[in-house]
Amino acid sequence: MDQYIALLCPQAMNYSPQLLHDKLAVALNELASTHKFLIGLSGGLDSVVLLHAMAKLRDQPGTNFQLRALHINHQLQDQAQSWEQYCLSLCARLDVECTSTKVEIAGSSGIENSAREARYHEFEAALLHDEELLLAHHRDDQMETLLLRLIRGSGTRGLSGIPRNRMLGASRLLRPLLDIDREELQSYAESEQLIWVEDHSNKDEGFDRNYCRHSLLPLIEARWPGYRESWSKSAVLASESEVLIQELAAIDLAESVAESESVVSREKLLALSEPRRRNVLRHWLAGLGAKELGWNQLQQLSNEVLLGTSGQFIAEDFQIFCFRERVYVLASQELERDLEKIDLGILPGSPVAREVMLPGNGRLRFGETQGGGICLDKLSNLSVRYRQGGETCRLAGRPSKTLKKILQESEIPPWLRGRIPLLYDGEDLAYIPGLGVSEGLAAQGSESGCIIEWEQPDLTLLA
Repeated sequence: MDQYIALLCPQAMNYSPQLLHDKLAVALNELASTHKFLIGLSGGLDSVVLLHAMAKLRDQPGTNFQLRALHINHQLQDQAQSWEQYCLSLCARLDVECTSTKVEIAGSSGIENSAREARYHEFEAALLHDEELLLAHHRDDQMETLLLRLIRGSGTRGLSGIPRNRMLGASRLLRPLLDIDREELQSYAESEQLIWVEDHSNKDEGFDRNYCRHSLLPLIEARWPGYRESWSKSAVLASESEVLIQELAAIDLAESVAESESVVSREKLLALSEPRRRNVLRHWLAGLGAKELGWNQLQQLSNEVLLGTSGQFIAEDFQIFCFRERVYVLASQELERDLEKIDLGILPGSPVAREVMLPGNGRLRFGETQGGGICLDKLSNLSVRYRQGGETCRLAGRPSKTLKKILQESEIPPWLRGRIPLLYDGEDLAYIPGLGVSEGLAAQGSESGCIIEWEQPDLTLLA
């Protein structure tokens, strides 16, 4: 196992560990809402220092909190198993309960992102009731993040940097070392003669973060030694700006929302300036749990799709439709569900009062009537089908038209035109729920009839 322990240098010999203990205690007092903590322990310098300092705080008179650690074995390095064993033995020496879990890294978003997603999934799953997660990100991590996000063109939210705390599932994630430089963590580790593991992939400058850490930021520090303080101030200002932006978006959304949270007024959106329109769209979609749109996609939605009276926008997990001065966001998974033909057989003469479930497409309700609806005595074999294209029908009291024309004239929303259940008698289109019955099958006078209603499925994207 690759381990590291430095000989005590003068700086480490003059460093008092109590300084870090005091800073950590202050941070916990500001951030924590519990006395139960789970530490994410990689075995590297940062997390080893956090674990050690937390254990020392726990053992001080007058303190009262519970401490556990979790090591995630990503199985990406030859030394991964030895790192796991080191973390378990370190926790045993510090009298800290420790568990370890192995994860399989798979995904198309790159090794770094996939490993991060797997890691946070395990953290969330491991947290107990009323327990908060502690991670050892420090101020140099923050500087790297700010630089990378600036290079990638982030807005105020991205330039706010790594948050000191945030929600993680039903619990919270805290970063109590975020205002402390890595140099101070190393001085603490050396003064306490700690051992930690070195991941040699952290030296590979083929990774953007490592290139920033080892090449770019040292150059910046050589020219501007106080850049950490000024960049930290910029992150605070960006964070405050983001709060104001979100508050404005909430106000605009409240003015724009229509009959449900998944529907907004197109007119109200278009009355806003372009920046405010993009802002409220981003806020609206985020509130519904939609995957965040990139800059170009948001521009397209705001400046092209909304300007069309019947525009459509297709994203990875949702679709947006503009229809009759409303903007709807719908779940792609529901829209793309396959719909199957259902044979209903011959309806009984009377009485008629039942419902038929349509898999993935709501239900049909059948109600008995007289002199209206579809005539039961004229039916042979009723089935439910869906639009294929080219259908025609002559509804009672109307001329023969294509189904496409009937749906358009009836102002059926575009996303429902392929989903509306069509009732066929044999091979003839007999009944369109909510629109009418074919001329030859309409009940007249004293004839027993059946009214068929379609209860639509909920296709909206809901948080």
